[in-house]
Amino acid sequence: KDHKKSKEAEIYTRKAIELKPDCVDAYCNLGTILRDLRKLKEAEIYTRKAIQLNPGFAIAHYTLGTILKDVGKLKEAELSQRKAIEIKPDFANAHSNLGTILRDLRKLKEAELSQRKAIELKPNFAEAHFNLGNILKDLKKLDNAITSFYKASELGMDYNLCQSGIGSMLLEKGNHV
Repeated sequence: KDHKKSKEAEIYTRKAIELKPDCVDAYCNLGTILRDLRKLKEAEIYTRKAIQLNPGFAIAHYTLGTILKDVGKLKEAELSQRKAIEIKPDFANAHSNLGTILRDLRKLKEAELSQRKAIELKPNFAEAHFNLGNILKDLKKLDNAITSFYKASELGMDYNLCQSGIGSMLLEKGNHV
């Protein structure tokens, strides 16, 4: 992301909070902006403030889960994503993020189910197809992993990333390209 635009957005969002200190969206947005700027501790603080102001704000729980994953607090990140899903069960991005966190926690079967739920909710979700491919690779379901990587590529996921995944699967299967 454009660092200069993120810095500018940070300034304007801080100003919005000054003008309206109870604006939940502004705190959550600032958390996202600070995460993009890699100011993770501060991002966590502002996102927690959004949750404090509105505990039922699914996007804030999702954002907090993403930040917690970035700082390596995977168990807490899992709980935040689960809370976002509890509040908004059709939140495809939260299901996908939960799947990624569960993969990092080596809960692969559960991770697969989360990614599949994300795809069920949002069939053209390229990143979820890619994430599913990685989980299926870990589960040694190589043909299914290849299919997921192809689908992610079709849907616009970075071509080289997908081809790398496909290539590693073919090598693992013994099909040298």
